Amino acid sequence: MGRNIDDILCFRQDISPFLVHLTRAKDSNTAEQVLRKILRESKLIAGSDPISDARFFVRNAAEKSRFCRAISLTETPLNEIHCLIDIFGRSIELEPYGIVFLKDKLQKKGVSPVIYLNNEKDDKRPIIEALCKLVEINPEAAEQLLPLISSFGEMLLKEGKFDFTWEREWRYPSIFGDLEFAIEDIFVGICPDALIDRLEADFPGIKFVDCYRNTKWYATKLVQARRDRELKCSVV
Repeated sequence: MGRNIDDILCFRQDISPFLVHLTRAKDSNTAEQVLRKILRESKLIAGSDPISDARFFVRNAAEKSRFCRAISLTETPLNEIHCLIDIFGRSIELEPYGIVFLKDKLQKKGVSPVIYLNNEKDDKRPIIEALCKLVEINPEAAEQLLPLISSFGEMLLKEGKFDFTWEREWRYPSIFGDLEFAIEDIFVGICPDALIDRLEADFPGIKFVDCYRNTKWYATKLVQARRDRELKCSVV
């Protein structure tokens, strides 16, 4: 008798049952204020900047906005979220504030893993350019596919190497609109430990943890959240 794959996946520590969205300071708002706004409005909104590697090959700003923007999340396991923060030299500096969503809930809403193309041989530019032709041939398909495109290895337009596959990124194409969520879609929130009591008081029904602390520090809270969300996977 073989084992049930669903039972196996419940205990795979390298596969997370969560998708995490981290916030950062934006304009005149702090990362905490951005998080509070997201929780009050119960939705994530795509940023104005294109993030897909297709942005290098579509023609103009309007097309970049339509075909290359998305909401970004990560499949990084709960106990490793701190590895995404405070990294030297990053152009986008995430902060220890965010939301841990149940992955299966967001999958049903249309969130998908990024499509990573291996450009170590410096041979993927023609492929991405070919994919970008969907803008003219089948724009409806391009709206859903192009936002998911990323590459690693040789940089596409200049010398140098880069690799962000370790981010384990998932995206929600902007063509779908705002990513609306319910409190039942949230496992826990993320914030510095000193702010946990305040945020839990302001947003009843959501428990918060500090991503810089080992999850075992919040074992009781996480186990209760697991029960509340009827989650089978191990969380501590």
